[in-house]
Amino acid sequence: MSAPAGARPDASGPRTRWGRVPLSRRSRILVAIAAVVTAVVAAVATFVALGAARPAYNAAATVALVPAPGLTPVQASEAWKDINSGRATSVAIVVFRQGQWLVPAAEAAGVAVDRVSVTVAPGTAAATGSSTALIDISSTAPSPSGAEAVAATVIDKAGPAVRQAAGAYAVQVTNSPDGTAVPQEKPRTEMLMIVALAGGLVGGGLTWLRVRGREAEARRARRA
Repeated sequence: MSAPAGARPDASGPRTRWGRVPLSRRSRILVAIAAVVTAVVAAVATFVALGAARPAYNAAATVALVPAPGLTPVQASEAWKDINSGRATSVAIVVFRQGQWLVPAAEAAGVAVDRVSVTVAPGTAAATGSSTALIDISSTAPSPSGAEAVAATVIDKAGPAVRQAAGAYAVQVTNSPDGTAVPQEKPRTEMLMIVALAGGLVGGGLTWLRVRGREAEARRARRA
């Protein structure tokens, strides 16, 4: 059936089942190129930023809370009850986490205090319930020796305070931080993949919106 006389032909092009006019082949190629270029640029920029980041090393130590020397058998037995119940260890962890130990720890590492950090948590064995006496201490600093010095200093400085705060207990080093420093891992591969994907989506999406708007304007101009 022919179109009515005087009617304008439909210049909008083929439509999809949702009623949208698909992009031209040239526009689809342009969107794909924009997505790839944006993804590559984002990944390269992230790689450079990660490479320029300050290096950091992690060290680890484990200490055990034990009854202090010189206790009578009865006192030592009571101390073990508190340790096994977790009460004494909880107090010791609070003491180890106090920020005041970071100042001498940073001095031992030879860096500013904002370049070091310490994490204190119940020991691995304590988490499984086999022992509530263990405390894990991990430290971070810009150098291997610095990271180890930070952990050792925190143990040395906080030990007397633990005994004073928790009661008749002493801190015993079961795993020394010496020789434990390792480079801090950076999730380079995963991060680069995520950044590249996000960059591609953003770049491709913005380009798609732009070329779609241009094609819509061109169709309206042809119908005018």
